Amino acid sequence: MSSGLAFSQIDDAVLLTQEKLVKRGAFVDMQTDLQKHVAVREMWKQRKKTFEGGDNWEWQIQMDHNHSAQAVGMYETDGTAQADTMVTASIPARHVNAHYIYDQREKDFQRGGTKIVDLVKTRYVGMMVSFYEILETFLWGKPVSSDDLKTPYGMDYWITKHNGTAGFKGENPSGFTSGKAGISQGTYSRWANWVDRYAAVTKADLIRKMREAHTKTEFVSPVSHSTPDLGPLRNGIYMPYSVLGLVEEELEKQNMSLGNDIASKDGRATFRSTPLTWVPKLDASTITDAPVYMLNWKTLIVGVMAGWENNLTAPYMVPNKHLVRRVDLDASLNMVCTNLRDQAVLNTAN
Repeated sequence: MSSGLAFSQIDDAVLLTQEKLVKRGAFVDMQTDLQKHVAVREMWKQRKKTFEGGDNWEWQIQMDHNHSAQAVGMYETDGTAQADTMVTASIPARHVNAHYIYDQREKDFQRGGTKIVDLVKTRYVGMMVSFYEILETFLWGKPVSSDDLKTPYGMDYWITKHNGTAGFKGENPSGFTSGKAGISQGTYSRWANWVDRYAAVTKADLIRKMREAHTKTEFVSPVSHSTPDLGPLRNGIYMPYSVLGLVEEELEKQNMSLGNDIASKDGRATFRSTPLTWVPKLDASTITDAPVYMLNWKTLIVGVMAGWENNLTAPYMVPNKHLVRRVDLDASLNMVCTNLRDQAVLNTAN
């Protein structure tokens, strides 16, 4: 007797399998050319913040004090100083979809429960890898311009580079004349990330400039007040392998007792106790300026719309294909940076 399922039972079996994703059916995974999905790991899987309601997500920034403090004399007439120092930052949610399909007549469905589990798992994994692959692209990149109403904001949107001298000069991203989150750096000069340029991966060049960046992006307010912190204080430093490999060689130079390991410092490089992380996405041939991102995760995170973090549908019929079913994954998200002055990027000339 066949152990397969009737057509009416297959969708229920798929739904049950999705919910449990039984650990069986091993297979070799060669679906992607990226060794690691760093942005997905660091943000999507570890640092998400749920925003209630729909568009847009807003927060307040006080760009200046009121300049009322002054030296005064006895019986001097009081002056008045009042200025509108508050600015509203606002970003929209963006929406990402992935899916898989199956035909109820596929042979694996007709060969019993274990084959259904195997088939659904491979289709599900293929969908999730597709989702993570494009999310990694989105989180390191940016929309071409403000006319793009679909692509999420990424690192290239929030942490912009500058070809001049060091400082808080991260300008408006190209194609966004109104600025990041609707605030123009040309109007509010403090709404900018730290930037610098380096020529060589040496202590006298890159490392010295990383020290300055790290020191000058640590702001401490003289007045205690609540802030829209997105997570616990933690720094991260991210770079392509062309930089990390040279840093590890520099690290070996300062150790006189390396022993027999010819690559003894690989994977051990840190900067002020923060591990240096290789980002395969930054090795892309289109990225020619070897960027080093120094990030503060307390003010940089992936925002998700409440109820739309990872929505997986039940199988439903594909129009005009009555035996073909589709399953969708939907997420509403965007990258959010509430304080640009906590972030830095160092890069070479193109």
